[in-house]
Amino acid sequence: MVYFFCGKVNLKNVTGIEVQADVCEMAKRSIMLNNLKNKFQIVNGDIKNIKELVEPESFDAVVTNPPYKRKNSGVTNESYTKLIARHEILCNLQDVIKAAFFALKEKGSFYMIHRPERIVDIMHAMRENRIEPKIIRFIQPKEGKKPNLVLVKGVKYGNPFLQVPEPLIVYNIDGSYTDEIKKIYGINKGE
Repeated sequence: MVYFFCGKVNLKNVTGIEVQADVCEMAKRSIMLNNLKNKFQIVNGDIKNIKELVEPESFDAVVTNPPYKRKNSGVTNESYTKLIARHEILCNLQDVIKAAFFALKEKGSFYMIHRPERIVDIMHAMRENRIEPKIIRFIQPKEGKKPNLVLVKGVKYGNPFLQVPEPLIVYNIDGSYTDEIKKIYGINKGE
């Protein structure tokens, strides 16, 4: 993931924040194995303590894939590591967006991937924290299937104007990636 993220965009410096020490160590190994130590750093910390982890208004963009499920909802995983990653055990949506607001420069961009059933919570929390929703794009596994993910972009202190482009469809009927996904992943059409 780290390699893909740094390789797809010409980023000068990326800082990741991870609350779980073992996951943080795994990310650090990935950074080293992919020769990204001059470009990517990972910090073991809790975003609820964001003021101790980063300087205020020091980031152009924040990208997050927060826990999707509310605490005590849905099927819970026996693995504590996965439970924390999937459920709002150590942080919730409000914590994530509040931390993003603190870290973002004025007019900085906020990007989140989440579940469609949480869209009202997401919009409410973003507006409450002065990050204006600008784009919502639903992701469908296949044509005709319900969206199972949503991509959201917001701008700190942005003006109200929301775009809802066509859904992003991941797979063709035959199970192959759609042309748009191939383009995103940098896969040649002939492969």
